[in-house]
Amino acid sequence: MNNSAFDMGSQVIHREERVLEEFREGRLESFYETVYPSMLLFTTRFLGEQADFLAEDCVQDAIFDAWKRRDSFHSLQALKGFLYTSIRNDAISISRKEQARRRYLSSREEEVFFNTSVIDQETRALLYRALGELPGMERKVLEMSFVEGLKNVEIAGKLALSDSSIKKYKANAIKILRQKLSRALLLLLLAGIS
Repeated sequence: MNNSAFDMGSQVIHREERVLEEFREGRLESFYETVYPSMLLFTTRFLGEQADFLAEDCVQDAIFDAWKRRDSFHSLQALKGFLYTSIRNDAISISRKEQARRRYLSSREEEVFFNTSVIDQETRALLYRALGELPGMERKVLEMSFVEGLKNVEIAGKLALSDSSIKKYKANAIKILRQKLSRALLLLLLAGIS
């Protein structure tokens, strides 16, 4: 081994000893210059770049935990090992919590969708039942309007009636439905009528 390689190895060991000693004393400048970037990169890769703010929190928490135990580290490598393990454990915990949160939100979305679908189906069943109980022409006019989405003029043309006759049948149908349906259901029905 030549002297220049030996001198470089000696400098690295001396620098690591200095970083560890300063860390123990609470002077963190050299630690943040030499160790922090690699810790942050490791954490960001582990958590993903979209969680970079969490990565910084992970690293800071690990550094704080290490600083509380600073006298137990006899080398910079031991300190780094502790930090990497702490960061890895914290990142795994964060990932698990995020997965659980996603599963919960997904199940809530499914539940809301199911509940909304059930309510929608029940509401439609009530509306169709009420429509089915209307007298002949009133029912026919509202079905063409509500179910088929036709305008009064189109209904009049298909039934060979005047526009005013269609309006009278609709008005009579709404009067009957007003007695059978709640205000909310009636408004829902009317919202679907042109």
